[in-house]
Amino acid sequence: ARKMSSTLLEQARLSHQELEQGTGRVVKLLAHETKTHKQKLIQQHKVLKQVQSLQKTAEKLLAHYEDKDEAVAAEKETMGGSEIFGSFYGRLKDLRDYHRKFPNLYHESEVDQFVATLDDDSDLMSQFTGEEFYGRFLDLNALHMKFINLKGTKAVGYETYLAIFNDFSNVPKDVRTRQYKAYVEELRDYLVSFIRRTQPLQDVDKLLKECEEEFEEKWEEQEGDKKDEMDQDFERGIDLDPIESWQDLAALGLEPLKAELAKLGLKCGGSLEQRAKRLFETKDKLGLYEIDPSLVQGSGGGGAKAKSVNIDQLKENKKALMKEIGLLEFEVAEVSAVLKESVDATKDQLQKKQSRTHEELQAEVENEAGDDEPESESEEEEEEKPIYNPKKVPLDWTGKPIPYWLYKLHGLNVEYNCEICGNVSYWGPRAFERHFQEWRHAHGMRRLKVPNTRAFHNITKIQDAWDLFERLKADQGQTDFDREAEEEYEDGAGNVLSKKTYQDLLRQGLL
Repeated sequence: ARKMSSTLLEQARLSHQELEQGTGRVVKLLAHETKTHKQKLIQQHKVLKQVQSLQKTAEKLLAHYEDKDEAVAAEKETMGGSEIFGSFYGRLKDLRDYHRKFPNLYHESEVDQFVATLDDDSDLMSQFTGEEFYGRFLDLNALHMKFINLKGTKAVGYETYLAIFNDFSNVPKDVRTRQYKAYVEELRDYLVSFIRRTQPLQDVDKLLKECEEEFEEKWEEQEGDKKDEMDQDFERGIDLDPIESWQDLAALGLEPLKAELAKLGLKCGGSLEQRAKRLFETKDKLGLYEIDPSLVQGSGGGGAKAKSVNIDQLKENKKALMKEIGLLEFEVAEVSAVLKESVDATKDQLQKKQSRTHEELQAEVENEAGDDEPESESEEEEEEKPIYNPKKVPLDWTGKPIPYWLYKLHGLNVEYNCEICGNVSYWGPRAFERHFQEWRHAHGMRRLKVPNTRAFHNITKIQDAWDLFERLKADQGQTDFDREAEEEYEDGAGNVLSKKTYQDLLRQGLL
């Protein structure tokens, strides 16, 4: 059709037609029923391709209406005036020649020809790692390793990392280095890439631009209130007030001195004497701005060159680095908020993997690989049927009854009744043993006015609990100290007498 469009107005009409046809293709794609995660993913990517094509066509149409080169206005002028009929018949002749050359040309609407299919796209699926399960979960294993290898960070497990990777409120200042910036930047790039692959219709560029604008506003607001990090007071780990000389610091050893120098932002190399002297020079100093620039980290070599270091330049570099890191952290927090469902699904998947066997994991991988096949109506009907469970065996995490041998092994077929709990039944010895420490049994013992101690363990009858309580009180009474019978006295000669004998002799004046 473009070959026939000899005029700019005809090209504009064709652009409008392409926009209308493209919209129809998008509608057909979105109207296609999706039953699996793969199909939804393929649908969104196909819609994205159509939208990108529509955007290019719309840009051409916008350029036509803006008419910056005034070509459209010139064409309209040729359609009027004395040459109107000549130009009209010239275009008519071109049209007839074209159809004479292609006599069997038949135009059918592209929308009618378009078939919305959601077949498996191997190129798209290859963009995901095995851990991502075609975009269901995040794969942060490599970033987790980089995080725990950062200087100053704690070695946390992967499950803990998933809970804190987007929380930067507790990151120490000494961790925020260029290495940390590279890590956060890689984390941001991965999350952005994951959104582009799993949510192709999400405008990530717009989101990042809004993040940058919002961060700039917050940075300007806080910059006036917050002191420059190079101007902040030292946060010391070693109190130098009682220290009289560098020899006292040398007694601490190499590693404590190195850690303290690094914490203060000073060079931490050299011998024990050099480190001790370097740290001792910071005594009675408030911050880096009062320290010799040659002692500051990143100031280069010693001597005259070190003396020429510009401390103001160090401040600016530090501030620029903190701003870049702050922007990256802000972007990660905002992007991860968009991926909240994927993050939660990843945490749940990790917990499930830790509780499954190798065979169960393999079966899940096979199910995921075959997930692109839509379920048949018969399978859907089978799923809707009630589960056959005549023995009332407990269900596992998949909603199906556990194996009967496992049910018997754990004694879940044995019923234990507790009268103290209100005739509540407990199935299996484990649940029965555990219930003695639970609130229901403790509440029943309090109502009986009987202490819920270890002595009453395995007591389930009310009368048995009372009888045992009375017997324990009687035994306790026998073991109590009887002052009248057991209290003893000693006379002047050292003879030990009972209280009654001693008082009788005393009254008789024999003592």
